Amino acid sequence: MPRNTVAVPPLQAPLLPEELAVAPPDYAALEDRHPAFRRFAAALGNTPLIPLPGPDGGARLLGKCEWENPAGSIKDRVAYALMGDALQRHGNSPLAGLRVVEYSGGNLARALSLLCADLGVTARFVLSSASPRSLLDVLAERGAQVDLVDKELGFLEVVRTALRTPVEEDGWTLLYQHRNPANLLLHEAATGQEIIRQLDGRAPAAWVASIGTGGTLIGVLRALRSAFPGVRAVGVTPEELPYGSPEPPNGKPKYAGSGGMGHGIRQPFVALHDHEIEHYAVSYPQALDGMAEFHRLTGVRIGSSAAANWLTARRIAAALPPSQTVVTVLPDAGTPEEWERLGG
Repeated sequence: MPRNTVAVPPLQAPLLPEELAVAPPDYAALEDRHPAFRRFAAALGNTPLIPLPGPDGGARLLGKCEWENPAGSIKDRVAYALMGDALQRHGNSPLAGLRVVEYSGGNLARALSLLCADLGVTARFVLSSASPRSLLDVLAERGAQVDLVDKELGFLEVVRTALRTPVEEDGWTLLYQHRNPANLLLHEAATGQEIIRQLDGRAPAAWVASIGTGGTLIGVLRALRSAFPGVRAVGVTPEELPYGSPEPPNGKPKYAGSGGMGHGIRQPFVALHDHEIEHYAVSYPQALDGMAEFHRLTGVRIGSSAAANWLTARRIAAALPPSQTVVTVLPDAGTPEEWERLGG
């Protein structure tokens, strides 16, 4: 029998709009209380928005370079938001008593493990058995506990395994990136507002982002539409299991950090805006080819999710005039394993 009575809503439970009508954590107060949290915040965000290679005769492309965050990806922002929420709930109790558990496709575990190690918080991550060795080595070095789930069961089972933990075992605080409002609200207040400032009055025709939790896609969209109501929203997911796919989860290789859940389950943040989102799919081989092409054109390394975003943004831009602008995000620079597959 479960030893706890924690109520954890399943991933497929509808998210009500009022669940997002909450105050975010008091980050300033938390930074004053926890120096390690302040240090992480000082290195977070304000990443550059740079021109990207685009189609001849098409719209201008801009991409936000998230590998410049402290642990190297856009998930650093999510780690800050989720830990802010956990720290606020923990109150003034000693941090040695805080134990957090979360599932991850890779980058969030990397970011949270760094932040938790500096804070002195116990961290536990549920990952796919397909997780790269470079990630597992980093987590081991930082003293994080890792539970691996058979990759053939898909990411949905990774999520569900993490959701069971605080129900079956006492003392764990679930961060729950897919439903925690702090995720989306941080992207709206920080990532989105940074992009608006960097656009310097230029109205974007479209905003393109991969769907992991949907926090980046929807949070930034909410910010952009507050300044530019007509911006299109374009979500990208792997062709091997796209957003809302009725197929069961599978162990097929996919571009990093994103993907459908299978069984028709839709990510809650995105489902709130389903009527507003255009969906595109990129296969894993296409994403790897995109990494190689982008590096050949620019000399800059991007990860597979960044390549999927760039390829989709370029496709959108090809149908627009040069006077317009398409904005996307480059979540990271790729893992060592991705670059090894491309021959270094």
